[in-house]
Amino acid sequence: MIQNWKRWGAIVLFFPFALLSLEVVFRLANPPALRYYRDVKLLHAYHPEYGVTLAPNESRFVRHYADLWQGQFTTNSFGLRGLSEPTANKPKLVCLGDSLVMGFGVSDEDTFCSLLDGYEENGITYQSLNFGVDAYGSLGSYKRLKDLSGKIDNIKKVLFFISPNDFTMPEELRAQGILPDDENDALHENDEEWKKKFHLQFELTRISYLLQALKLAYEQTKVKFAQTKYIISMDSKQITESPLVYLNESFFVPVKKQSCEDKENFICPTAIPNLQIVCSDSPVDPNDLEPLPETTTRAYDQMIAYSKEKGYEFVPVILPMQIEEVYCRQIGKYNALGNYALRAKQYLNKKGIKTLDILPYTDTMCGREFTFHGQTKKAGIQDYYIPGDGHLTKLGNLWASESIRSALKETKPNAF
Repeated sequence: MIQNWKRWGAIVLFFPFALLSLEVVFRLANPPALRYYRDVKLLHAYHPEYGVTLAPNESRFVRHYADLWQGQFTTNSFGLRGLSEPTANKPKLVCLGDSLVMGFGVSDEDTFCSLLDGYEENGITYQSLNFGVDAYGSLGSYKRLKDLSGKIDNIKKVLFFISPNDFTMPEELRAQGILPDDENDALHENDEEWKKKFHLQFELTRISYLLQALKLAYEQTKVKFAQTKYIISMDSKQITESPLVYLNESFFVPVKKQSCEDKENFICPTAIPNLQIVCSDSPVDPNDLEPLPETTTRAYDQMIAYSKEKGYEFVPVILPMQIEEVYCRQIGKYNALGNYALRAKQYLNKKGIKTLDILPYTDTMCGREFTFHGQTKKAGIQDYYIPGDGHLTKLGNLWASESIRSALKETKPNAF
């Protein structure tokens, strides 16, 4: 009997020791992928109203685990990206949106919102403030605007950047269990039990390397399983419906390697390597598209009403973040990934709100000279976006800030 108790006691003691040992191993090893996710995690804090926000007074150098980008990431005392604190009584221009606005991919001073600082219009010089937080949908943006508006004075312009991630998702990603941000918000908005569990796991994974590693492994396994299932279903469908096409594409068509830049004969745009981009001659009729989800329209209505109440100039901005859409624009055509913009503009137009469409300004992308690793080269559209990531490079943020400045000056403000 005593032996059994000793055995069970040893087993009970073994598990905490094993977990503690693994925690120490992860902390000492600190592999690049885990280090990246931990750095990003520690930049954030839990918020009871809108889930996750940026932690105040943070400063970290973040390097992407695949070396796609690196940069200094700093937050001020309000949890806004950048070192600058709001200047009392100075007119403010606010950038509101997700990770594109927050500026994944570049250092603090290179985000387009930071580059908009000092924007002048009608004799007024604005201080720009970055309200962006990654993975925010329309509802999260509204809640953050309302929260920070009570703490920061003299906000004059609110630039709300509409993202396709807010309410659209390609079928292949949806099949992997990845939902648009507004759809996720709708699922959990009134689920108090889910919020409690999320808060607990957020704080635990913020403390523990091991728990964050386990969470990442679980999420990656789910995605890989869904990806494999989707690929098998697509291959099976093609084998059944078009076996000759499947055999040709799988075994006989070589992978084309193309570059946007030919040093002797620069031609831009060229086909994007390994992307099958389909362009159409014209966009579809917005009336033929699915209307916006209720969560999205409710958030838009709330932002419009709140801006009227506070006297803000509310400016929805459509900043292209999908390289397929930009490529088709460059050759005078249209890509279906731009349908999200048509849906948003149609709804906002009915509300009397004009959008700031930056897509036409992509015409200035090709051929621009810039310095890359100490060498001067001509830019192709790929140079404005981080490969396979969708966020803007340093050059992309510079182009965005210049284009937004021009568009603001060329567009009459929304009058309430």
